Amino acid sequence: MRLDLELLRGAIDTHLHAGPSVFPRLMDAVEAAEAARAAGMRGIVIKHHHTPTVDRAYLVHRAVPEVEVYGGVTLNYAAGGLNPFAVDAALRLGGRVVWMPTVDARNHARHFGEFGKYGSRLDYEKPRIYEGVEGITVLDGEGRLRPEVGEILDIIADADAAVATSHLSAEESRALVEEARRRGVRRMVVTHVAFVTAALSVEDQRWMAERGAFLELCYSSLSPAWRCASIDKVVEAIREVGPEHYILASDLGQVHNPPPPEGLRIYIRLLLEHGLEAEEIRVMVRENPERLLGLDA
Repeated sequence: MRLDLELLRGAIDTHLHAGPSVFPRLMDAVEAAEAARAAGMRGIVIKHHHTPTVDRAYLVHRAVPEVEVYGGVTLNYAAGGLNPFAVDAALRLGGRVVWMPTVDARNHARHFGEFGKYGSRLDYEKPRIYEGVEGITVLDGEGRLRPEVGEILDIIADADAAVATSHLSAEESRALVEEARRRGVRRMVVTHVAFVTAALSVEDQRWMAERGAFLELCYSSLSPAWRCASIDKVVEAIREVGPEHYILASDLGQVHNPPPPEGLRIYIRLLLEHGLEAEEIRVMVRENPERLLGLDA
């Protein structure tokens, strides 16, 4: 078997989007699991900007039992923002990941000029309730973490679940990682470190890794539709920080991008062509996702 296809077998995509969604999606959640099954992958984690994905993950796994399917909750306005009650419910129902705000993050608007969507690339008719909103930030006016963030982190620590930085700024992400570590959260991931909302330097990535956070590399950041990163810069960062700190994911599901397993395969292929060893890639696409989700190997 070709090496990129072999490395995809048993992989876990910890970040993909599937319909139904307010954004156009390439496939629904069942089709996403079926695509993962066809590629021989172990599992997927479904992320949604507006609704918790725990129920969806449960039902999709019932429909496609050969693939492990996991969910969680994203703390955008639709979930009540930085809402400890939404976090508690999602984790009690089996959620594995709590994502900080994405399209409703104040930092998201700094880069895309608006809340709730991604300009013309991922668009929908945004409701009037967005008029006048200031966006969600984890910091107060004096640059300290808001009290509800501490409550959320305590719930995550008690459930031994994972927290993800999503579209927070680098400053917010550093504060979150420090506090999560202090409160006993063992599973942390810095979301799509090469995407425009994060754009973390190698030094920032090393800082996060030294504090126990995984660094997520997503194919979407390399895709022609977004072009936030180059494969050369990605490889340089992996070499400097170490593959043991990274997770490869797709962040796919958009109609202008390939299916999630194909995007993950392309990423694997590119890394092989740029000199990474198969075992280094296996750590990033299989072993580290298992650690993030608390799974047995």
